[in-house]
Amino acid sequence: MDLRCLKCNSTDLKKVSLAYQEGLYRTDARTRLSAALVGGSGPDLVVGRATTQASQQSPLSKRLSPPAKWSYLKVGSWSVLTFLCVGWLVFYVNTVTTNSSTVSSPPLTFFALISAAIFALMMFLVRSHNHTAYAQRYAQWDQSFICQRCGDVGQQELQDKS
Repeated sequence: MDLRCLKCNSTDLKKVSLAYQEGLYRTDARTRLSAALVGGSGPDLVVGRATTQASQQSPLSKRLSPPAKWSYLKVGSWSVLTFLCVGWLVFYVNTVTTNSSTVSSPPLTFFALISAAIFALMMFLVRSHNHTAYAQRYAQWDQSFICQRCGDVGQQELQDKS
């Protein structure tokens, strides 16, 4: 089996997932400090610990990043924030215009129902994307290669050397 770059015909290809991982640098460091001190108020003991975690990513690795799933948390957070802001506005306008002291009103109830329907639709779209489009894009990314000579990224088809 022979893999060749479609652009420059080079055989120097590397799997995209491997090139992505090679560009990630993660560091975990732990330190511990123990000391005995003698001062004006007498002897004392100092003990401390620190944990440091860091990561760096090369520009090539960023370019070759796998596709990301859409976040349920982001959609939920933005939905709640929007619901509270617009809901407060609907409540305020309804209270001021009708001089009403009741919390529940037909416009507020209608707004809550519409908001719930939009929220359910957004969650459905996120789930749908994560189970179809994301899966396809991830499979395509996982089967892609990068040419080490010209930098072209694409899916390669296996060719027999006959």
